[in-house]
Amino acid sequence: MLPRRCVAVSLLLSLVVVGCGESGPPTFPVTGSVTYQGKPLPLGSVMFVPQDKHGQAKGSPIDANGHYQLDAAAGEYMVEVQMIARLRSQPAPDGEGANMDMPVVDWLIPEKYNQFQTSGLKVVVEPKETNQIDLPLP
Repeated sequence: MLPRRCVAVSLLLSLVVVGCGESGPPTFPVTGSVTYQGKPLPLGSVMFVPQDKHGQAKGSPIDANGHYQLDAAAGEYMVEVQMIARLRSQPAPDGEGANMDMPVVDWLIPEKYNQFQTSGLKVVVEPKETNQIDLPLP
């Protein structure tokens, strides 16, 4: 009969080996900067949405210097860039609630970039060690 310690160790090792399988296609690092009218976007996020609709969307926050980084499978992606400056209130129109304010979104970039379907931004992630993909928004 095996000592309990040997049985416990072999069970643990078998769980580790089973848990180390691949889960999906390999991913590759993507880094870049997001600029609007030549200036770094100081906050927000980017989202890469696979063109073939079968892969997984990947996103990243944009840092104060306009940089982002993510890992994505090789392939073609549509991109959305989201940046909302703030939500503010404005008085409701007459007759629509005397004491209610309506929220208003202040966009610091054109709203079309907020959705991958309307942004017009398309990129390709290559199966290589480094992908530098800058996103200059006019």
